[in-house]
Amino acid sequence: MGRLLRAEVRKTFSTKLWWALLVPVALLSIVINLFGGLFTAAIPNEGAGLPLLLGSLAYALGLTGVFAACYGVVAMAGEFRHRTITTTYLMGPRRGRVLVAKMATSAAVGALYAAVVALVGVLAGLAGQAGGAPAVEQLLAVSAIGMAVAALWSALGSALGTVISNQVGALVGILVYLLLGELLISALLNSANSEAVRRLTAYLPGNAGDVAIYDIPAHVLAGNDLGPTVVETLAGVTAPPPWWGALLVLAVWVAAVAATGWVVGARRDVT
Repeated sequence: MGRLLRAEVRKTFSTKLWWALLVPVALLSIVINLFGGLFTAAIPNEGAGLPLLLGSLAYALGLTGVFAACYGVVAMAGEFRHRTITTTYLMGPRRGRVLVAKMATSAAVGALYAAVVALVGVLAGLAGQAGGAPAVEQLLAVSAIGMAVAALWSALGSALGTVISNQVGALVGILVYLLLGELLISALLNSANSEAVRRLTAYLPGNAGDVAIYDIPAHVLAGNDLGPTVVETLAGVTAPPPWWGALLVLAVWVAAVAATGWVVGARRDVT
């Protein structure tokens, strides 16, 4: 397993894919959090705690999950597209271990994306605010949750790239789902008369990631009483779980896609 992980790390950093996706999301984070800092500076009585910068950081980290998922998909499905998957499978005694190594490496890249986004975002926000001290523990907590969400999405993308080996199909599929499909599903569920059906919105994978990231900023901005309502509005869900529960939901989705990829990958003919 160690050899597989080392091979995947070398493979990752020998290509341009990892930084080609990192650059745009880092630039987006700078722009988003710069405005967050500027808006915070416009509220002098509240600016010391950087509440709006905390929200803009959460938004940037939410976008990072999309980029991380795309990386995971392309990293795995690209092996099938370029027909290097045969060599990759020959390096490991079992295809399942290859999938685990690929998911682990992709998760590390996703976490790296979120860490860079958080770092440049906070610096840009502080520069835009030009003064004040952030609540460091809150910023660290949101950043850590964002790293976990991005890592899970990148791992899920890698597993999906095994299930749908067509790189274009898998990439388009996950983008359409995250940017449009889940919004439509959430709208349909939220329009139901049943409270139990509406609660399902918080357990969709994209919404679960958003709930995890927005939970702490919402409680800081609106307080413990209105915090869940703010999360509902930002994530488009009903009765959201706490951040740790949302992370667990997303992890379950990753495990489900990984299990499917394990079965499909073991049976697929790659010759």
